[in-house]
Amino acid sequence: MIIKSFEINKINLDLNNLFLLYGKNNGFKNEFTKNIIKKKNNVFNYEEKDILDNKDNFIEELLTKSLFDDQKIIIIKRSTDKILNIIEDIFSKKIKDIIILNADNLEKKSKLRNFFEKNKNTICIPFYEDNERSLISIIQKFLKEKKILLSNESINLIVRRC
Repeated sequence: MIIKSFEINKINLDLNNLFLLYGKNNGFKNEFTKNIIKKKNNVFNYEEKDILDNKDNFIEELLTKSLFDDQKIIIIKRSTDKILNIIEDIFSKKIKDIIILNADNLEKKSKLRNFFEKNKNTICIPFYEDNERSLISIIQKFLKEKKILLSNESINLIVRRC
């Protein structure tokens, strides 16, 4: 299922546990990841290459449960189509841990992207580069939260400098 980056607050972590974050806006992807991490304790970071080299160990680690924590967060960085078989295996075993795949730009015909977009129990979130309009909205939101008054000319100057 595709969710736009501005709809992130609607995600229910009890219903959805497989996420694909792709695009060039790494700052926004990191912010999303930090918001999910706040809610849980067990966070494990992996590189895709490490998982592909030790597939059986990775699956075994997912299947082992802790007595103290009911759910782990697995973050897989630099994900590509090569990891799709492992993700399909995890999906078929209905593992309840939260798995976040962080990828760079994925083409429309990417198998990984298609898997996440077409399945209703997985979430695919594109993070595109900021444009002038999105930067202005970010600045205005920040200024409103901090109760800072700034003219539109100054805001436009900040946006042009970015």
